[in-house]
Amino acid sequence: MPWPARLIGAAEWAGWVLAGLVTARLIWLALTPAGPLGQPVFRQASGPVLVAIDPFSPAGPATADTVSGLDLVLLGTRVDAASGRGSAIIATADGLQKSVGVGEEIMPGVRLAAVEFESVTLDRGGAREQLYIDQSGGPAEAQPPWRDPK
Repeated sequence: MPWPARLIGAAEWAGWVLAGLVTARLIWLALTPAGPLGQPVFRQASGPVLVAIDPFSPAGPATADTVSGLDLVLLGTRVDAASGRGSAIIATADGLQKSVGVGEEIMPGVRLAAVEFESVTLDRGGAREQLYIDQSGGPAEAQPPWRDPK
């Protein structure tokens, strides 16, 4: 075999060896976590890790102790799942409606602690209270817009 063919064969063999080494290194990196300086990081879990995490029902805000007895009416909620915040439209005893964000004061001594789909959690001097949307009324009689009312 002439020398150029041998040189091409050796280069091809070296390329396959290099590709195998790169593949082995990628597998090693995927299996071994590394710290910021490339040193392997091995952590030991304290207790069963899989029991501590429940991906199907993640922990939400702390549940309220009681249902609120305040003269407030919850009219609507806007839940922001991305930031964990949200807002609620709440009517006070004098009939005024206002939009309140999480952390804002509704009335003196009462703050909005958390917003959920049909309820809000109020922080009343450190005690948690739940306020629900009033659903005691029947469903509204709605007419489709294309129908002629007679």
